[in-house]
Amino acid sequence: MTGQGLALPGEFSLLPDGRVMTPGGYTIDADTARQFSASVPVNTRRARESRTGLYVQWCRERALIPGDPGTVPDYCAHLARQGHPAATIDSYASALGNFLAVNNRPLTDLDRQLIRGIVNGRSAQDASDPDGAGDALQSTACTRQDLRAMVATLDRTTVVGKRDAAALILDWYVAGRSSEPGGLGVNDLVETVAHTAGADGAPVALAALEVTFRKSKTNAYGRTSETIRLVEQTEDDADICPVRAYRAWMQVLRDRDLHRAGPFLRGIHASGKIAGTPGRRGGTTVGRSTTDPGRAGGYGGRSIRNLIRRCASAADLVPALEPEQVVLLSTTAEAAELAKASTETEREAIRADRRTRRRALRRTLVRITGHSMRRGLIQHLDALGAERHVIERHARFAPGSKALARYRVGLLPWNQNPTMLMRRRIHADRPG
Repeated sequence: MTGQGLALPGEFSLLPDGRVMTPGGYTIDADTARQFSASVPVNTRRARESRTGLYVQWCRERALIPGDPGTVPDYCAHLARQGHPAATIDSYASALGNFLAVNNRPLTDLDRQLIRGIVNGRSAQDASDPDGAGDALQSTACTRQDLRAMVATLDRTTVVGKRDAAALILDWYVAGRSSEPGGLGVNDLVETVAHTAGADGAPVALAALEVTFRKSKTNAYGRTSETIRLVEQTEDDADICPVRAYRAWMQVLRDRDLHRAGPFLRGIHASGKIAGTPGRRGGTTVGRSTTDPGRAGGYGGRSIRNLIRRCASAADLVPALEPEQVVLLSTTAEAAELAKASTETEREAIRADRRTRRRALRRTLVRITGHSMRRGLIQHLDALGAERHVIERHARFAPGSKALARYRVGLLPWNQNPTMLMRRRIHADRPG
């Protein structure tokens, strides 16, 4: 409970008769509550809890009641003053609307109207900022050359190196969101044959992989599955070939009888044993906290993001930060600065100033993150001239997705650009 008569989303109170009380004030069976709680993706639950927790703390500091009309709009205005972009304010308002709804205190129509006005106003400020301060922060695209440099930092004669190479290469070729490669099971990757025609028209058979995604950001509940196919690359690109990387790691799993079920990418103990390898007591060597026993020992999204950052740094793709940049990005340094402030007004000003300066800094930095692999592959396909619907299908976007614009997909190729056509026509029409 929040301590102010409201419960966080998915939080229930156990009653003496074994049933549970919902935040809205009525009772349901304990198993109903359990199934409902389990249905919410972990990342979604964490985001909601974080945002509602910050909101409740803000209300407590100001002696406000979270469920009172007008409080959420006031909080959104506070976020705007702090320099948060419109999209962030919108996402907070959505989470808080859910929070109050499950507590049977939904936002009023006027609340929603005020929130929309604040978001629109902040969006207009962002759009008119000459420095582009309101633009979404984008990860730096990992190019194919970057991928090769990152993979080259690995010792692929070792078990860890084979796993990490498979993780990086597959992540890039499938345009992976950072959580997706770790969610693959050994049975989600199947080796197959691609039948096509060579340059002379003769039939050619190439080794290939079929990769099936059963859950994703846009398919959190696994109601559908999406399968994409990857073809073996040429000898010149053997070092970043997804089929070869898959085979090398899969052979490691076969040698330990781990190829029949369970996660494809797995944690590896310092001793070299792979998670899931039977020990003397039949247990696993290393694992991670998970609600799904079938995923125990898997290599999660955070591990993959850390791997990407580590290899990018080792490949000198990310420059070292200057001392003053480290201080600006440091939460410890910010806490120390806030501790010296004597009033909440001063603290708010400090937070707003640091947030603005941090955002400006991050816009200038090379940021190889978990999303860099997805951005890199999408932009690579676009540069090759792949049609939009092909990119959508391979990268698992909804048809007609507006999100592709963030990857600069959809810009007219230069050879089709109308000003290029004008240039050619004018040149052709010139006399002599």
